[in-house]
Amino acid sequence: MNDKQSGSYSMLVNGTVLGATPIKTSLLLVAASLSVLFTLVKPEASVGLGFWARFSFWVLHIGIGLLAILLASYCLRFWRLAQLSTVLSLGITGVIGAALAAPLYCVVELMYPPELIDGALDEFASQGWWQAIVAEFACVMPIMLMSWYTVNLPYLLNKPVLTTISEPDAPDDSFDETEKEIQERKQRLEHLYERLPEVLGRDIVAISSDLHYLNVYTTLGKTMILGSLKYYAEALVDSGMQVHRANWVAKKHIVKVHITTTDAYCVMTNGLKVAISRNKRKEVKNYFGQSVCAPAALTPVPLRRVK
Repeated sequence: MNDKQSGSYSMLVNGTVLGATPIKTSLLLVAASLSVLFTLVKPEASVGLGFWARFSFWVLHIGIGLLAILLASYCLRFWRLAQLSTVLSLGITGVIGAALAAPLYCVVELMYPPELIDGALDEFASQGWWQAIVAEFACVMPIMLMSWYTVNLPYLLNKPVLTTISEPDAPDDSFDETEKEIQERKQRLEHLYERLPEVLGRDIVAISSDLHYLNVYTTLGKTMILGSLKYYAEALVDSGMQVHRANWVAKKHIVKVHITTTDAYCVMTNGLKVAISRNKRKEVKNYFGQSVCAPAALTPVPLRRVK
């Protein structure tokens, strides 16, 4: 791999906010920014509160929304949402996040009671506890959906970036499986391959998870899809190894395995440094040792860490 090809990988957008940070970090940045913005702008919901009371009001509201959407994402990552359209999957996550947040928002309303009842929803909410939760859900759901789609906008608009490699390697379809398992694994593999853009080929180098997303690296570039790493790692077991709860690597694309008492990672043919978890170090070292495995990648390349 030459310097030009390595540079192409270093500029790949990872499909998150500003294309620079993971989803969890992106959400924290968005939450912090909105808390400061709403504190300074003084929206009607926090009228009459002093600066610090107003700041705590918005930190609570935005923090609850953030935690609810993260919890919904973690819960739904094990469902088959990946088989639905991206827009629908994100919508379901946002709606469930709003449902989880609504009861907590009712508690916050008790801490910061509104000065007067204004509108049909407020009147409905005053009739009882479940009416208050339903009314709160109706208020926050549109806001959470809009915010969630905004955070994921770079992913929705993300297009795969190509390297300058002229020809992809042939896909590795050689799986030695039992007759009973072969159909299930083939279906999972085909499902994964169908969701990859054709321009990226099928020669997968590594896969890393970020909440309910998967960053899929091939020899030609990178894209982001919805899905569970464990679900696809089980189908790719013969061609690679899950070296971390969030990372899978292709065996044929490992250049070197680096394991010390303080650090452990795989160096891949595309320049990635993929972290190895502590409980996987022994298994990885026994299988690969710490030697170079891909002669074509002996030329030093700039490395990027995947945690």
